[in-house]
Amino acid sequence: MGEENQYYLRDHHEPIVSREIWDKAEEIRMKRSRNKVVETTGNRERYTRQYSFSSMCECAYCGHKLTRRTRHSRSDYEKPVWQCMNATKNGIANCPNCKAVDEAILEGAFLDAFGLLAGNFDDVLDVILSYVAESADSDENMRKKQQIDKDISSLESKKSRMTDMLIDGTISKEVYEEKMVDFTRKLHKLSERKALLEDSICTQKDINRRMSELRDTLEKEQVLDEFDRVVFESIIDRVIVGGYEEDGTPDPYKLTFVLKGNQTGTVPHAKEQFKEKAKKSNEEKRVS
Repeated sequence: MGEENQYYLRDHHEPIVSREIWDKAEEIRMKRSRNKVVETTGNRERYTRQYSFSSMCECAYCGHKLTRRTRHSRSDYEKPVWQCMNATKNGIANCPNCKAVDEAILEGAFLDAFGLLAGNFDDVLDVILSYVAESADSDENMRKKQQIDKDISSLESKKSRMTDMLIDGTISKEVYEEKMVDFTRKLHKLSERKALLEDSICTQKDINRRMSELRDTLEKEQVLDEFDRVVFESIIDRVIVGGYEEDGTPDPYKLTFVLKGNQTGTVPHAKEQFKEKAKKSNEEKRVS
């Protein structure tokens, strides 16, 4: 409680875990916290970027985000689906036209859209890749990191000067401890921001590499064999789930991909894909 002098001794005793393991655990913790975001659609909502489609899918009927749910959990038929958050939280009556869409269908629809880009949309592709290239510029993050390094160095110097002032008797112990708590708090925040920026810079390097591979793939008019989250997040801004037929009939399985640079592409036959998958699933259940 401040009655006695306090001292910080580094490597005073054998730790439970090594400093290397501790630092690695902190690195993992910071990576997990990096993906936390808040989306706003008129109501307070909480989302994370834990999954590929987290905060990316938007209901065409009410504008809410879609949330991931697991059907038939703990069974052989377990599968992830995405459904309107409004219907999930407030009841289907609040968004009666929405339907749950299998995650596999969303992934397959993106592969179809990617195939269309590779085969036909050369002009659109150039716009998208140019937009992504501009957005992928990590110079701003590097500048922020350099500024944080300067701020950390400045705070460390201030802490050292405060210790000298305490030893010289220039300031009281109470003032010293108050200032040190404030410095420590600020250093902690700066260290967290620095870790996030470093992770973002490393991630951006990987995205740049993947985008280079993507350009080569599209120039050769190849298609993706399986869903690639990095490619998806690099060229897709959001996915609008649902819509209407020309006669005004609601089509809950219509998928519209909004590409980077506000280019849009509607994936056809998503409804037929869903029906075929649902039929196959029901047949498997009857056989079993």
